[in-house]
Amino acid sequence: MNVFNKNKKKFSLNINSSIKDAIKLINQTEERICFVVDNKNKLISSISDGDVRRGILKGVKIDDRITKIHNKKPITFHENYSYESIIKKFNKRISVIPIVDSKGLFLGILRKHDVVPFLDIKSKKILVVGMGYVGLTLALVLADVGFEVKGYDKNKKLIKNIKNKKAPFFEKGMQAYLDSQVGNNCNLIDRLENFNSDVYIITVGTPFDKKKNKPDLSNLKKSIIEISKHLKKNDLIILRSTVPVGCTRNIVAPLLEKNSGLKIGKELFLAFCPERTTEGQAIEELKKLPQIIGGYCKKSLELARRLFNEYTYTLIDTENLESAEFSKLIDNTYRDTVFAYSNQMALLAEKLKLNLPEIIDKVNIGYERNMIPKPSPGVGGPCLSKDPYILQSSFRQHNLEANLTLASRKTNEKMIGHMAERSDKILSKIGKKIQKSKIFISGFAFKGNPETSDMRNSTTLLFLEHLRRKNIKNIWAHDFKVNKEDLKKLKIKTCTIEQGFKEADAVFIMNNHLSYNEMNIFRLINSMKKPALFFDSWQLFEPQEIKNILGITYASVGTN
Repeated sequence: MNVFNKNKKKFSLNINSSIKDAIKLINQTEERICFVVDNKNKLISSISDGDVRRGILKGVKIDDRITKIHNKKPITFHENYSYESIIKKFNKRISVIPIVDSKGLFLGILRKHDVVPFLDIKSKKILVVGMGYVGLTLALVLADVGFEVKGYDKNKKLIKNIKNKKAPFFEKGMQAYLDSQVGNNCNLIDRLENFNSDVYIITVGTPFDKKKNKPDLSNLKKSIIEISKHLKKNDLIILRSTVPVGCTRNIVAPLLEKNSGLKIGKELFLAFCPERTTEGQAIEELKKLPQIIGGYCKKSLELARRLFNEYTYTLIDTENLESAEFSKLIDNTYRDTVFAYSNQMALLAEKLKLNLPEIIDKVNIGYERNMIPKPSPGVGGPCLSKDPYILQSSFRQHNLEANLTLASRKTNEKMIGHMAERSDKILSKIGKKIQKSKIFISGFAFKGNPETSDMRNSTTLLFLEHLRRKNIKNIWAHDFKVNKEDLKKLKIKTCTIEQGFKEADAVFIMNNHLSYNEMNIFRLINSMKKPALFFDSWQLFEPQEIKNILGITYASVGTN
């Protein structure tokens, strides 16, 4: 754990020192103790103010050598001590223990109040700032393992719904946690008044502002300033929001110190612990996925370790805050880049009249070095669509270019425009004008498997924008998990699957929800207004079987 005080001169005296020297040193420290070392800095004994008093009562003089007082070797910790050993050593009588290396050389001291936060982490009260996809799921899991948690968000309607145990979005298994924890271990607030917390977990969004070409950290900064007014000594602040490399140390830490009046690393503790879950199975993954942890200092690191160790067994310590921040960005930009590879290959496959998804299946079979993903109508969602740009800002700060990751992001973004133009040409070829066609779009959540109701940065919304630029009015919408009221806000007609297919000139399946596998696709397609276009963007259905339906033109990403 290594959170000991390494100021050896403050706590140790040479064996040739006098009792008077010991009294002076003891009076300078709150621990009321000092340690005696030989000329090679090897620990010999410990002396407390009580030892001095007892020695004087026995007749020793203050100018005598300290060896006349006490010569009992103290209990020690080796420098690589474990959490379990701490629990066994400290008690009411022992509150300070010296740290030594393998040769017995004095390195510093460990105080009981240094490790108290580690010993009783379960008693710490937690405030989670931001009740979105990241914050709410984390708050519920922490509450479920016994922490007293408050979930904070300024959105009064959101807080009211959660208080009423109404899920604000779809997340597998979340309703059971809402029913059992809200009002018990987990309580919701929309104002930071009259509350007391020991741990603050920040989960607010950090979008990328494309106009300013930089991450928008305004909500993060506001949250930091807001909680700073309530901080006290020994509180822990944990960031889970995705940020540029260096943000926690260079922006967040100074804001905390300025607005709280407390020093990071001494009076406050700070860690960056990225969220790594996928929407739709976040609660399950919170308990299973390794948790990356980066600390401002060793004590910050260990506090965060103790917290997350209460619900997940695998913890990964990074060297510092920056390594943890970089880890999060690497995760998402890597995946975005891999997906872009397949999407770029899809463009060529379409020209060559080849079936790329089928080819990918074949080259992956029994070839462990390959994990080539299927092509898709771009890559959306709140993370993969912005994190490459956040990473780019760090590259730019160091006068470097992120050519690969930016090119990948642009490739994914272009897929939707390509899909819209291709669809227009197909409809024109079969004798239909897209502006006068009934367009049915199914799948507005940014992904279907694992299922979610989240439409943030969904490629379907971008596709809708492209269609509207073509002045198309007759657009119908469906999704298996997105609330109908949210779809209506897009100013399009909501419907069932059956209603959408009926008399449609073009149908677009936009995500890979498993429920599509349960549809009677042939009956639905036969209800379309033929000749018609069926665009199966994820190739969920067998292309040749659909092509055999008279009057239907089949299309998919990566196949002609």
